Amino acid sequence: MKITFRQIDAFQTLITSGTVTKSASLLGISQPAVSRLISDLEKSAGFKLFQRIGRKLEPTLEARLLAEEVAQSMAGLKRIELAAQNIRDFNHVKLRLVSTPSFASTLAPLLIEKFSKRHPNVHVCLDIQSDDERIEWMVLENQDFGIAVSTGRNHNIATHELLSTEAVCLLPKAHKLAGEKSISPKDLAGENFVSYFEGSIFKSDIDKAFNVAGVNRLTHYESKTTAAIIGMVGAGLGVSIIGSGFGAGSFDPRCVTVPFTPAICYKAEVLWSTQRSLSAIQNEFLNMVKEEYSDKNG
Repeated sequence: MKITFRQIDAFQTLITSGTVTKSASLLGISQPAVSRLISDLEKSAGFKLFQRIGRKLEPTLEARLLAEEVAQSMAGLKRIELAAQNIRDFNHVKLRLVSTPSFASTLAPLLIEKFSKRHPNVHVCLDIQSDDERIEWMVLENQDFGIAVSTGRNHNIATHELLSTEAVCLLPKAHKLAGEKSISPKDLAGENFVSYFEGSIFKSDIDKAFNVAGVNRLTHYESKTTAAIIGMVGAGLGVSIIGSGFGAGSFDPRCVTVPFTPAICYKAEVLWSTQRSLSAIQNEFLNMVKEEYSDKNG
């Protein structure tokens, strides 16, 4: 006969309670059922487990030795149950995100905040890389998700749109063009210009607009992040072009924005690799993104 979990459960309960009556009550079964389980365990083990002393059943030396093994096994089972609970609740799970500098201080914290409300136990790591192509490479290599402007060149990258915005001209509040209804490249001829670093797709589109118009800017200042550019423009160092979705006024009240022509569309997207399957926590993050940001492109 094989030892069963029900026999061990009855044995451990009887060791603790000392009587068949109490054991039956704790286990929710009849007294004869408890006696039968103990009897079957004795047959399977090949030795006597209890001897009656007065009204109580005292465990034999062999039973005490067996009880020590049972206690260790039950502790191991508890650890397995705890491990399963931690996996289910995403305890000690890590989600890795990588973002371009422009989104690292804007969209990325917003996504992390929304996700943490749903899964407060998940450890989130945010890396920052300088350009969109490097973001795609890192997503393919080891990052769970990227936040960038997709180049559209890699067929192993899937995307979901977070926001679509058009470029605006960012000016110091006291600038002579601050009251205009729209600003074109020609309006900014000879102006000190605060530019993004090389490698940004948005920078390439901005440069193209000025090149087509044949307008030269004085690019004395550059930065990786939109927040830094807003700060420099607010300090009066020059003008710039940023996406309208960044809320420049909330960053720095010294700045104003004016619509820029020709229109430059700017899309922020979540990127992930199609070369590997998503884990449970990665699926949770992606589902959250899709719920919070409906993809206009389907």
